Amino acid sequence: MERSMLDKKTELLKALLAEEKQEVRPMNKRLARERSALLQELFATFTEKHQISPGMLITWKPGMRNKKKPNYDEPAIVIEILESPVIGKTDESGSSYFREPLDLIAGFLDDDDDFVVFHYDSRRFMPFSK
Repeated sequence: MERSMLDKKTELLKALLAEEKQEVRPMNKRLARERSALLQELFATFTEKHQISPGMLITWKPGMRNKKKPNYDEPAIVIEILESPVIGKTDESGSSYFREPLDLIAGFLDDDDDFVVFHYDSRRFMPFSK
């Protein structure tokens, strides 16, 4: 019985090692071109500067939302622009929040219509237009 369990574990380990050695297929060229164009467009959106000041209504730039709230096209109000950003404390370098410069404090209405305030990266926002 014990030998059978060892054999199963060995087979599983061999299968995992074989999976690890499989080559990753390259992305097809058409999809790669489309994604590279989208990356360039999103970079331009991300780096586009907007004048944002306290009391102003803002919303996410297209393709820039990295937090659940507020929703796209939902207004938030600028509370404060920080001179020295708070740096995101996430320990994992693979996280989109790792060392994110949070230089914007904004408020919005949650699902219960309560006013809540969070820190954001201002580069992801633009003025809200009604």
